[in-house]
Amino acid sequence: MTYPRELRFEEDVQERLISYIETELLNHYSERSRWMEKLLQWQRDYWAEPRNKQATVPFKGASSIVIPLTAIAVEAIFARAMTQLFALDQLVSAKAKSAAWTDVVTPLENFLNNELLVEMQYRHKVTSAMLEIIKYGTGIGKVGYERLVRYAVRQFPDGSEQEIPVVIRDGAVTDSVAIGRFLMPYSSTDPQTSPWVGEEHSKSPFEILQMEQSGFFREGTFEALKAWINTKSRNSTGTERRFEQSQEKLEKREAVWPNRVDWVEMWLGFKVDGSDREKEIVIHYHRPSRLIMSARYNWHDDLHRPYRVGVYFPVEHRWTGIGVCKQNDQFQAEVTTQHRQRLDNALIANVRMLKVSKLSGYGPDEEIFPGKIWFVDDMSHVEAFQLGEIYNSSFNNEQAALQYSERRTGVSDVLLGQQAAGTPGTATGDLARIQEGAKKFDYAFANMKEFNRSLIIDAAVLVQQFGPRRIEYYTQAENGNLVENFFRMPAELIRHGLLIDLRAAGQNQDKVLDRQNWVSIATLLQQYYTGIMQLVQGTGDARLIQFAVRKALIGSTEAMKQVLDTFDTRNVDRIILSELLSSLQQNGVPQDASRLLPSATPSAGGDNGFGTTGQVPGVDQLTQIIQTLGAGSVQGAGGF
Repeated sequence: MTYPRELRFEEDVQERLISYIETELLNHYSERSRWMEKLLQWQRDYWAEPRNKQATVPFKGASSIVIPLTAIAVEAIFARAMTQLFALDQLVSAKAKSAAWTDVVTPLENFLNNELLVEMQYRHKVTSAMLEIIKYGTGIGKVGYERLVRYAVRQFPDGSEQEIPVVIRDGAVTDSVAIGRFLMPYSSTDPQTSPWVGEEHSKSPFEILQMEQSGFFREGTFEALKAWINTKSRNSTGTERRFEQSQEKLEKREAVWPNRVDWVEMWLGFKVDGSDREKEIVIHYHRPSRLIMSARYNWHDDLHRPYRVGVYFPVEHRWTGIGVCKQNDQFQAEVTTQHRQRLDNALIANVRMLKVSKLSGYGPDEEIFPGKIWFVDDMSHVEAFQLGEIYNSSFNNEQAALQYSERRTGVSDVLLGQQAAGTPGTATGDLARIQEGAKKFDYAFANMKEFNRSLIIDAAVLVQQFGPRRIEYYTQAENGNLVENFFRMPAELIRHGLLIDLRAAGQNQDKVLDRQNWVSIATLLQQYYTGIMQLVQGTGDARLIQFAVRKALIGSTEAMKQVLDTFDTRNVDRIILSELLSSLQQNGVPQDASRLLPSATPSAGGDNGFGTTGQVPGVDQLTQIIQTLGAGSVQGAGGF
């Protein structure tokens, strides 16, 4: 594939477009300045770096420690969310809307899991967006098309050399957009319906040249920007790198920035061809030089824009959400202040000094050591004194502030896996508290799963339009032809889930609760299968018994797999009959198994095939049938 064709504007159209972009960006930078200050403050709160290495108030050397309440909560929630989202071997869960597409579900899941997790490095790419969702309340994900070409020279046996292009990447890509670089008017609530939406980019000259050679930028872009590459003061508007520079300053790893080029990418509607209708276009624009680096029509079949917004806790009628940094905003400051006061008070209260009368005869250089004898004329001439007292209430105040923080964020000792303070409760009570406390997290996690689902669907739509990263998958992978047939369908059917509904897989519950639930479910399943076997054997229908046995094998094996997963058991496939399960799902019960089943009307006194006469087999005999059928299925599939 190649990029869509470049648009060439008439001079008056280009001037109107540039004027519109400049006006909109100027207004937006003005309205977002205070929010950027808040983001920078939350960055500092999360990093918990003291502003001054040595405090001078209330005295020189006072405590300057910052209690990282925000970091404690963010890291606990982030680890839990990522573990639940990527705990399973699969990222994508598919569900067919009709029986005609049932056979496509498993191959499609395998393909999308490989395309996203392996080819697109989805887990790595989406990590930053997930972390910003939890920290700042809002995260931005992006799925787009990218073609990257590099050039090399190869020497042939005859000594000749030839320049050859090498396609490094060609297909759908996913990425996170830093919240400090994302651009959208605050009057809008959705990137898909906003008048315009975009982001800020910063790339090195080498990357600019590569993108031009790959056909992404117009020919001559690199030459036109040469004058702006090595001049830091002229190269940046002062806003593109502020978010990254602040973080780098906290990390003490500030980069050398001069050789960078900053530009904005904007998706908007504009009248570009003289008609009365606005057309969806994509612009890459270098503000300092007023240069349009690239201009194309929106190349997506359904004209969607690539940006997806995820929130941690929503704010009504706004596209930004509330994150842990906002929830802990005042509590971290309060606990830090109280903790510093408590340390300073303890230091002062434990420092003893001597007051000496001028008439005692002792000077400032008097040596002090244990057991020293002081000869004074008056017993009040030498006396020890302290500056302060220790107040137990200060610790209680700090603990009260911590409790308020836990209630707001939902991160408590139980969630952190630590023993709660005070008298320990019963196991049943702890489970109940975990279950109730998990509801708030489950709601936030559902928001994050919905965010990932939108990215997964965007990736599937782009695969339908541009093809997979490796077209060989369709011919080499098992059932690849079924996947190819699915992606031949119109994009609208894929996006709206009219054929197969695509969702983000992942665990929904805490493993402790999951484990308790599966223990109860296992008992119910045992009773269910036993009752079913007793019912179907009474019918004497060989096909019905065969079907019941097959479903019992599949269901019980899958249930045991789920139970073992909740215990984090290793090598589960070696413990359960996973090969049997796979064989039954693909091939069913072997055809010759009918000889093991009773006839519809067994003859009295005759052998019915079970080693018994004139009777329908009991549950114990059906168990033997299950074992025999399982062995036959596995043998038919090639054995263990």
